[in-house]
Amino acid sequence: MHCCIATMKQCNKIYYNRMPELPEVETIVRQLNKKVKSLKITKVWFDYPKLLKGEINQQNFKEIVEGKTILKVAREGKNIIFHLSGGWSLIIHLKLTGRILVGNDDFIAEDPYVHFKMELSDGIYLALSDLRKFAKIILEKTEKIKTLEEIKKLGLEPLAKDFTFEAFDEALAKKRSGKIKNILMDQSVVSGIGNIYANEILWKAKVSPFKDIKLLSLKEKREIYEAIKKILQEAIKLRGSTINDEMYRDIKGEMGGYGKLLKAYHQEKCARCGTPIKRTLEKGRATFYCERCQN
Repeated sequence: MHCCIATMKQCNKIYYNRMPELPEVETIVRQLNKKVKSLKITKVWFDYPKLLKGEINQQNFKEIVEGKTILKVAREGKNIIFHLSGGWSLIIHLKLTGRILVGNDDFIAEDPYVHFKMELSDGIYLALSDLRKFAKIILEKTEKIKTLEEIKKLGLEPLAKDFTFEAFDEALAKKRSGKIKNILMDQSVVSGIGNIYANEILWKAKVSPFKDIKLLSLKEKREIYEAIKKILQEAIKLRGSTINDEMYRDIKGEMGGYGKLLKAYHQEKCARCGTPIKRTLEKGRATFYCERCQN
């Protein structure tokens, strides 16, 4: 069996701590482009229509999507976007426990939490599994994608060429105040960073997650900027982070390798100085940091 299905106890842990972030979503998008790009969608199936958001109902969705070709797959923040023929785009946000799976019918059937799937022209299936049913599917005209609330509010794209230090510094300045960890996770500032990578970025930069951005030195901001680029790229190379809950999997049901390299998130001791890693909880979200290195 390729897909490890977490227990409900494990998923309660995910609810508070884990959501696929930029490296995981980017990994999925790159795999999808290799696997399903240029294939035609022959049939669409739902068993939980509430996953579908927006004005288009389930029947209209099927009528529009069936027969369309997947031109390419892209990412905007944590959103997966399937650009289809005929000027339509399909957007999927995985939220907390969503997974995209691609394979034959037997492979898809191994996962009991599949609530949406598309049969493609080469006989394989693309499915959305979601234990908690928080994932979101939107069908919209491609020309209107940038006007959607989920897209237009997004801030800097860390993988883009225009993600310069000057642009990052300017984005921070617009916020004026606030804890740096919260600012990094604000999708209107930098898109795609969530709890895991915010913890890792600040550990690498040796900056306290609780430090107000107005107190950051130029050197600290530059260290954070460099850590964002380095950590996200390294995590993408290792296909994202699967941690001890084992919920995140790529489209083949395989675990990401970066979870083994985490230095702060759910770690016991600081990899630099050996000091016990501190853990605090705020609004159900855990922060991990070294009191000695990050001050």
